[in-house]
Amino acid sequence: MIVCFSASHKKASLPLLESLNIQDEEGFMKKLCSEGLTQECVLLQTCHRVEIYCVMRNSDKDYAVKEILKFWSVKTTTSLDILKKTVEIYYGKEALTHLFFLASGLESMVLGEDQILGQVRSAYVKAKKLGSVDLILEKAFMKAVNVGRRVRTETAINEKPVSISSIAVDLAEKDFGDFKTVKTLVIGAGETGSIIAQNLKKKGVKSIFIANRTFKRGLELASKVGGKAVKFEEILHVFPKMDLVFAAISVSKPIFKAEQIRKTLSKNGSMKRLYIVDVSQPRAFDEKVGLLKGVTLKNIDDLKAIVEENLSSRQVEAEKAKKIVFEELERFERQLAKLFAEPLISEICRKIEEVRQKELERAIRKMGESDKRKLMVMDRFSRELVERILQEPIEQLREAALKNNGSLLSAARELFGIKKGEGKKVV
Repeated sequence: MIVCFSASHKKASLPLLESLNIQDEEGFMKKLCSEGLTQECVLLQTCHRVEIYCVMRNSDKDYAVKEILKFWSVKTTTSLDILKKTVEIYYGKEALTHLFFLASGLESMVLGEDQILGQVRSAYVKAKKLGSVDLILEKAFMKAVNVGRRVRTETAINEKPVSISSIAVDLAEKDFGDFKTVKTLVIGAGETGSIIAQNLKKKGVKSIFIANRTFKRGLELASKVGGKAVKFEEILHVFPKMDLVFAAISVSKPIFKAEQIRKTLSKNGSMKRLYIVDVSQPRAFDEKVGLLKGVTLKNIDDLKAIVEENLSSRQVEAEKAKKIVFEELERFERQLAKLFAEPLISEICRKIEEVRQKELERAIRKMGESDKRKLMVMDRFSRELVERILQEPIEQLREAALKNNGSLLSAARELFGIKKGEGKKVV
């Protein structure tokens, strides 16, 4: 059975998720596998989630789940009670559905985001190199990645941006047209300002200036995006050189007033045209700045309307994505059922075949038969008899695997005397 332990933004704050992060990923996965708590293991860690995917025997499931939670608690020095309240556990089909939804961007904080697809693949590759992945999780993760790609190819779930930072840049680009030659100032080098600056670089903007209260941090961001740093107190002096300004700073009230901006932009006798996108909360630019001739001012309220519109569009696309996921999930379940049941079935058939051959040889010796045609008939008869007898049990075992009926699979192992390690993929 595939089991997923998931701690995510749904039930945990960012500080709590950070405390649940497992530093020694390799050591953690090796320990789970070497202790026999799981046959396979993949650890997936991002900013908004910590997840452990395991393959375990149904008969050992309850014990293994308790021990893994204990080990996680000890490893991160987190209270076991807090961990139990935070972690959601998915079993079998639920675990697969969660993984496919995750890779498709349906479980992300930002619906349809693309980064998670690469993170899912990277987690699998890391576990594969470590040797904690075998046939089951290899098939599951590769399928999840393929489903995620198909969702993004056949739907528009990731096309319309829903983050303020992305929309701010897209809106400005739409209004400017030729964006690459635009001289741009980003005020603020925090998370939002950094994303804006990086998006500008991706769009090919050549002239990017960064202004931040802490000049050193401004320098660091400027070096990342190939731009130049500006001292915070010199912002007004560089306004006349700019075509576009983004503001993403923390202020208690507007610090850029209309009269300041008017004087700054009209020093050369003619009013300089300026496009301003203010995503600060509260606003950094007084709303009267937008009334100045030649100045366009967009604030966070303008962007939120676009966010809601785009999010609504993504939610429509999410329904299409879910249909794709469930379609692919149904196909994969049947493939997975074979992976779970076939090793056991093969071992049963091997044992039965040994018995058939021994009993056939004994019968031939007793009869003293040497006629090749008769021997062929006897061999075919015994083979077909065994196949007919096993046909119904084999179909039942495959159906049990498909329905995640581990008790029937375990009973079959016991009935046919198959030890642990034989038919080891049965879980």
